Amino acid sequence: MTNFSAAPQALGYLFQARVALALLLKASDEARLKVEALDDIEIASAIAAQSLELIQLKHHTKNASITDASVDLWKSLRVWCEQAESHQFTVSDTRIVLLTTAKANTGSAASFLGDKNRDVEKAESILLSVAATSTNDSLKPAFAAFMKLSSMHRKALLDKVHIIPSFTDIDEIRATIKQSLRVAVRAQHLEAFFERIEGWWNNKVILQLLAKSGPAGKEISGFELSEHIASVAETFRTDNLPLDYEHSSVTDADIEASNSRQFVKQLSAISASAGTIRKAILDFHRAYNQRHRWLKDSLILSNEIDNFEIRLKDEWERYFNHYCADLDASDSVARINAGKQILRWAEMECSLKIRPRVDADYIRRGSFHMLADKSPPDIHWHPDFLAMMQSSMISAANSP
Repeated sequence: MTNFSAAPQALGYLFQARVALALLLKASDEARLKVEALDDIEIASAIAAQSLELIQLKHHTKNASITDASVDLWKSLRVWCEQAESHQFTVSDTRIVLLTTAKANTGSAASFLGDKNRDVEKAESILLSVAATSTNDSLKPAFAAFMKLSSMHRKALLDKVHIIPSFTDIDEIRATIKQSLRVAVRAQHLEAFFERIEGWWNNKVILQLLAKSGPAGKEISGFELSEHIASVAETFRTDNLPLDYEHSSVTDADIEASNSRQFVKQLSAISASAGTIRKAILDFHRAYNQRHRWLKDSLILSNEIDNFEIRLKDEWERYFNHYCADLDASDSVARINAGKQILRWAEMECSLKIRPRVDADYIRRGSFHMLADKSPPDIHWHPDFLAMMQSSMISAANSP
């Protein structure tokens, strides 16, 4: 049966993104990184000598070797030969790297182009022999590109080629990245921190790939990465928390599914507009998902959330009792307007935070709506909502 699995290709793309992140973490702030430009990864720096680094990646899920006639080796050589021939980069100012998880046997061309025991002339001799004698038709264009170069240019190119075999695989590079990030946060938060950095990074890579035909978004700088890491690390302090759902949205299906929830019925009881209800549903979902992720990542304890809700309820009671103390029990319009004012206070004026530096209104707003969604509700907007709720329950129980 033919295997049509896309897993190896998907792993290759993920490997590329992770290696790019690992490399930029070690680079200077002035470094500029591109993916899928002249090579899988391209890093330019401000220094004069070897100011450009071109990196080709080969990821294998099984044991593999990079032989003298290896497809991985020759396809890479073809790319570099043709780019050098067409002057797409300056050979003397470029370091060319093949990072592969495959092994290189002692005495192979790849072994002579490694970082140790380099011998460019032996590597060239082996490669020329393969190009002259191989019967692999699929590699003929690569052989031709290699042999087309003059001896001087071929040696100059190979002198810049560095083949790094037995390179760490996708899991190991993950561990390498985490180790580089370790100094930014406490050990117990490292996994959650890594997930947020990698999520941002993958999005940057995707945006770069989408914009590669235009001028915007083509480079990611070492400075931009360092600043983002520092910014996220700030949210892992004891007086702060990371915010992951500031820009999340809700669909019409989410709105429809929420219409039967009690906090929405509470909003309907004070004749809230459709726009107000939609925003409330959005805040409810954002706060719910954010609190759940904080708990999952062990960034907060459930009793801290409980204490936050107690504080919210206490503030609501104070405002509610003060505002509704002198309301006319017979004036239905005034009581609806009172509910609207209490909601406005909760959403726009109350300044309680779950932690001192968590500046996200959706946490407070959504938490208020979660309190309003309980049965019976911990808070309510309409002064008579509890009585209305009880009346509705009695009517339902007495209906045939």
